[in-house]
Amino acid sequence: MRIALDAMGGDLAPKAAIEGAVMAARDFGVEIVLVGDRDAIVRELDEQDTGGLPLNIEHAAEVVAMDDSPLESLLNKPESSIHLGLDLVKHGKADGFVSAGNSGAVMAGAMGILGNLLGVDRPAIASLVPTIGGSALLIDAGANTEVKPINLVQFGVMGSAYCKYVYGIEKPRVGILSNGEEASKGTDLTRTAAAGLQRMMPQVNYVGYAEGRDINRGRVDVVVTDGFTGNVTLKTMEGFAAFLLGNLREVFDGGLLRRFAYLLVRKRLRAIRERLDPAEYGGAPLLGVNGIVIIAHGSSSARAIRNAVRAAANEALVHHVNAEIVETLANCPPELMTKPSGKGFRGLFLRMRDRLHLHRDAEDRKLNLRENPDDTLDPFSRSTPANEEMSHNVDFINSRRAAADDGPSTNGVTVATPADPDVVAENPAIADSAKDRRLS
Repeated sequence: MRIALDAMGGDLAPKAAIEGAVMAARDFGVEIVLVGDRDAIVRELDEQDTGGLPLNIEHAAEVVAMDDSPLESLLNKPESSIHLGLDLVKHGKADGFVSAGNSGAVMAGAMGILGNLLGVDRPAIASLVPTIGGSALLIDAGANTEVKPINLVQFGVMGSAYCKYVYGIEKPRVGILSNGEEASKGTDLTRTAAAGLQRMMPQVNYVGYAEGRDINRGRVDVVVTDGFTGNVTLKTMEGFAAFLLGNLREVFDGGLLRRFAYLLVRKRLRAIRERLDPAEYGGAPLLGVNGIVIIAHGSSSARAIRNAVRAAANEALVHHVNAEIVETLANCPPELMTKPSGKGFRGLFLRMRDRLHLHRDAEDRKLNLRENPDDTLDPFSRSTPANEEMSHNVDFINSRRAAADDGPSTNGVTVATPADPDVVAENPAIADSAKDRRLS
């Protein structure tokens, strides 16, 4: 198992990221590719005992800051540690990617570089929260502040697949977070999504609405909500956990009798602290993209990074979860499926991904010319994916023009020119190119 780690991501990077990588490589035997500034990584590794550990370095010349715009960083920093780490996953050079950096940039990069799974409209962050009986999955925990009913339905499908394979729950109980258990409660959004999940049964074990108090009680295994509500819920739980632990510490401070009482319950308190500590879970998977991506907290410690790598290296997540999501969505009622569109949010990322690939090809050509200044070969004659597609489009247009110049065919049907709608529909690359020209 090989995991790419953003060594430059997080408030405590690169120190915490490198220390966490060393711990993960030693404890789990996972091969880790450290993506970031080579000099900074080497300086940190020199302070660690890395003898015999499977650690490699992938140099990244750029860093995405925590306050960078996600879209601008994706377009303007193609050599960033986030971009190159996701590229390793895309090209099969890593089984998963972990980052504690700019979560918006990680999500945008995952959508633009890896793409969404077939049938998935929007990816979602799935975060574990402690319950009486173990843990529950909160999805979405911050990726999508505004959603449609189809998104909540798909979140339920993705969360159910994750719990089934990663935690071995045969039929995870899926509930929508609402202000009451009655079907009449909630909003138009939640009621429509509830009707959609009911139609997904028995593939999804939907058990109805779940109130906020039901989350930690363990009434459901998957809590479905929008990213805004989910993130507020998660942060509220984290804040209360810190409040509770702080008060328990005060209870046992001062006095010999109190200290003796602490010794009697020390093991139990340590177990509670570990269950409430976000670092114990490491990071949250970004479900719905065509690859394994773990988003860790920006203030992740070395232990949190270690555990995030453990989550990314989970073989059940790598080999089964995405396949289950695609299969379940393929069996959805047709009206619940979202068809790919060239407009809106999805169209934006499709066009952005195409432009990213063209930009990378242009940078490769510039690098080649710098290294081989005597090479007078036309750079556009080199064999690259972008040039091959361009050549195909030019040949296609020329053939159509030649046919049009010859007039009507023998059967009396005039061949359409590339400007005609039929030709554009037949060759989607031309349609995409025309859209890009209009946008620019």
